[in-house]
Amino acid sequence: MILASFITPALLFLAENAEQLPWWRQPWWRPINLLIFVIFLIYLLVKKVRVGEVFDRRAATILKELEQARHDKAEAQQRLAEVEARFNRLDEEVAQIRAEAEREAARETERIRQAASADAEKIRQTARREIDGAMKAARGELRAFVAEQSVALAETIIRRDIRPEDDRRLLSRYMDELSEVNR
Repeated sequence: MILASFITPALLFLAENAEQLPWWRQPWWRPINLLIFVIFLIYLLVKKVRVGEVFDRRAATILKELEQARHDKAEAQQRLAEVEARFNRLDEEVAQIRAEAEREAARETERIRQAASADAEKIRQTARREIDGAMKAARGELRAFVAEQSVALAETIIRRDIRPEDDRRLLSRYMDELSEVNR
């Protein structure tokens, strides 16, 4: 087809200008020369440079890239569908999270209430023990104080009321009791 498109104008040109010049100077020689050059150029491109293989490789690369693009597009559409589905479920998930948080808060409130109750009971028991201990210590101190005061009062009364003759009489009674015990 390419060859025919070059030869047809050349032949028409030759038919119109058939003069008596030498053949290499004839005007029809220029298109033939161009045709030979084009054929030689096509030969070089096809056989030596292998333009067909280059185009085939490029076509294969383009096909591979198109296939990869289709695959990537399908993957992207699938991810988009997943994201849209998740987005549509977002309200449900928020409601579930909120409900779970409320349940957890209720459990935590109850746990804190029980812990506070247990701590209050421990504090009450500790306070009772401390009060009981303080009462016992106070009673012991009171008994000791009363005993000291009683002894001091008795000593004061005895010193004031006992005379030397009472002292002799008590001593002799004590001696008699000791002699009875020895028997």
